[in-house]
Amino acid sequence: MPARWLDERNAPLAPGWTQEGEFLYRRTVRFPGLGVRPWAPPFGPEAADLCFYDTETTGLSGGAGTLVFLVGTGWCEGGDLVVEQLFLSDFPGEQQLLQAVCERFSLFAAFVSYNGRTFDSKLLTTRFLMNGMSFEPGPQVDLLYHARRLWRAIAGDCSLRSIEGKILGISRERDVPGEEVPLIYFDFLRTGKPGLLPVVFEHNLSDITSLARMYAAIARLLDGDLDAVPVDERALGRWMLSRKAHSGVALLAGSFSRGNLGAGVELSLHHKRQGEWEKALEIWQAMVEGGQSVFAAIELAKHLEHRAHDARRALAVVERLLSWNLPASAKLRGDIRLRRERLLRKSSPRRMSAAHRGRTPPKARA
Repeated sequence: MPARWLDERNAPLAPGWTQEGEFLYRRTVRFPGLGVRPWAPPFGPEAADLCFYDTETTGLSGGAGTLVFLVGTGWCEGGDLVVEQLFLSDFPGEQQLLQAVCERFSLFAAFVSYNGRTFDSKLLTTRFLMNGMSFEPGPQVDLLYHARRLWRAIAGDCSLRSIEGKILGISRERDVPGEEVPLIYFDFLRTGKPGLLPVVFEHNLSDITSLARMYAAIARLLDGDLDAVPVDERALGRWMLSRKAHSGVALLAGSFSRGNLGAGVELSLHHKRQGEWEKALEIWQAMVEGGQSVFAAIELAKHLEHRAHDARRALAVVERLLSWNLPASAKLRGDIRLRRERLLRKSSPRRMSAAHRGRTPPKARA
């Protein structure tokens, strides 16, 4: 049954919607000032080539029985974000909905979503296949993976609502839980009355605008703007280093100087991988002196034993580590104990004397 409440006579119920077919409706909403610029490579399409998208479906588990009834897409026009929504008012119009989605997607080079790589794109692909239509979703930029990388330590579960509230500073005045969306749509199909569907439409709009805000925030962070949003500086620095951005070194160094030991860990490992041992040693020594860092003590002891061949200094570091009486796993305690026993043997006067004369000492007895 067509959604009669969506025609022009009922415009106050659903402003902006126009009927595209018997069961397909479309509306476009412009958000001034929410246009974004692209990231540096590998996320380097021009802003006009990016498509932010989100779907609302009849189920959250996917599968052949789950349909898409609302598709929101957003793109940049100058400094604005334009969002288009396609609504399926009943199942017979699915092919027309999918055709409209295909036409819209064909205009863009990369697609930005939140869990779209795992859910939305796969479900759309399934629906196209079930209708005998071909569909290639194109390159995906799934912001869920980046949110987990940058904000798990701050936002916890990294749901879109958590990122909005704890990172982007967004509070939705009226919203509907995602698990209730299918029930609201089925109720509409059963009664022909909109019910809470307008809230679902706004929910979808908010998802798209949040994608654009998050994308812009990440772009600013990658440019070194740490005032953009709260961020785990260790995670951001690690990501920047993985992208061969030297600014990641400066970011981690600055964060470490402000007391972030995690940033020191990441920076020292970077110097170690680069063979910059003096820089790594400087960080490990500072962490041992100032913070009882188990990581730094072990790294320092390993360097002194295997690279500097100074068993006595390495043993002194291990003894200092043990004196802290810090909680540790059974495996870590065992590893430290074995290291200490080995260093005791290496630093014994007999062993040291033999090494000095260039002879191999007798095998140490248990």
